[in-house]
Amino acid sequence: MEQFKLAAETGRATGSASSRRLRADNKIPAVMYGHGSDPVTLTLDRLRLRAALNAAGPNAIITLEVDGRDYLTIVKDMQRDTIANRVTHIDFLLISLDERLVVDVPVHIVGEAVVAGREGAVVQQQLMSLTVESPAGVIPPTFEVDVSELSLDNPIRVSDLALPEGMESQVETDTLVVIAQRSRAAVAAEQADEEEAPELDGEDDDALDDAD
Repeated sequence: MEQFKLAAETGRATGSASSRRLRADNKIPAVMYGHGSDPVTLTLDRLRLRAALNAAGPNAIITLEVDGRDYLTIVKDMQRDTIANRVTHIDFLLISLDERLVVDVPVHIVGEAVVAGREGAVVQQQLMSLTVESPAGVIPPTFEVDVSELSLDNPIRVSDLALPEGMESQVETDTLVVIAQRSRAAVAAEQADEEEAPELDGEDDDALDDAD
């Protein structure tokens, strides 16, 4: 698992007014805690934090450099401005690489659904993230699900995902991840074909009987 390093400053003033001033200066107020230690208030550069999260996803291991020391952390909680969708505060949890964590890993679809397309079906993602328990050091940024062989009779379930060694799904293995579903256009075309198909009426049946 890729790791990122960020410098964090200590000694920031607390309170909403101080936090607003930090955010106006492109800084993010934060707090670091865990492993029985007292919470430490921090300040991070917004742009560097955003770059790290965009590159590695929400479960990235981030090394915080605080007062000359390095601390392994993951993001425990992020608060956002509901209008601008910008991070306003962030909590970091202290971890060790072999520590087992329960996290939600995003599920991303990759590949072209060739088989499903031939069946007149479209791809429907049923599971957007998978909850797993795993050593911190092997948590991937995402699970990539290849839909190349997806078909109406061959959905993809949690049991089909390749989990790293030591990782355990917290979701039932038969849970559907991606399915192929008939498109409305394909269903409408079938219905139209059925309506146009000729049918034998009663008179034709009688005629056949008379011929016998």
